Amino acid sequence: MDTPSATDDGEHSQPNLYRFLIFPLTALLLISSCKQRETIKEKPFIDSTLIRRQQKHIADSLAKAAKPKKKIYITFDDGPNKGTVHVLQAVKEENIPVSFFIVGKHVFDSPTQKSVWEQLKADSAIELCNHSYTHALNHYTKFYQQPDSVVLDFEKSQQKLSFSNNIVRMPGRNAWRIDTIEVTDIWESKPAIDSVRNAGFAVMGWDIEWNFDHKTLAPDSSTNLLLRRIYNMLDAGTTRTPGHLVLLAHDQAFQKEAYLDSLHYFIQQLKKEPDYEFVVASKYPGVKK
Repeated sequence: MDTPSATDDGEHSQPNLYRFLIFPLTALLLISSCKQRETIKEKPFIDSTLIRRQQKHIADSLAKAAKPKKKIYITFDDGPNKGTVHVLQAVKEENIPVSFFIVGKHVFDSPTQKSVWEQLKADSAIELCNHSYTHALNHYTKFYQQPDSVVLDFEKSQQKLSFSNNIVRMPGRNAWRIDTIEVTDIWESKPAIDSVRNAGFAVMGWDIEWNFDHKTLAPDSSTNLLLRRIYNMLDAGTTRTPGHLVLLAHDQAFQKEAYLDSLHYFIQQLKKEPDYEFVVASKYPGVKK
């Protein structure tokens, strides 16, 4: 009987060893591959562009919330007169705070004007300020030649009407004496305006005026142009105090109810601006309570 040779034994045992090693390795590789596919399949899709947009939106919102609003001071001069009631009606309907600069003499010119004055005083949403007692009787050159008389004119109005603040506006002059703001539009009036400031008053002028026709008393119809000028001044920071704009309007320009549409439109357009806020004169920077 023949016995297997050493060579024959090696040839049969070597393939068996390969099969023993390859099968487990192949199984491990298949299991690993399946797990990798499962991991890739389960990993959520992340849109980096969307995340960046969301982060920017949040950052912009926070920056906008922290940015102070631009202040608009709507002021009306020369009341009480035939237009004052209409102006009061409009600002109440629009629910905004405004300041009326009152001529003391006008309060006592007629029972109707006195009644309008009482209506103004009863409205806590508005502010009343001093626009002198006589308004220089519209003779401005002569009025400003006598500084002591100018001071007495304002003090008379202050005493008779008991204003709750010290803010005044000079008749026929765009002058400022508030904190460090000192502006004199007509130089010959400077001694009188300085005297008013020295008597303890804060003199407020204006940044932009809503003009009117002095014959027909109709307000300037270029309301959109006025609005564009306001937007530009606030954006450019060209007002007396950047971020603060004082508008001068006149009660008498709204004597006819037909003209109130332009006032409503003007206010409504400003109200649409989220960066704007309406405030009264006494909140102007540098005004001492």
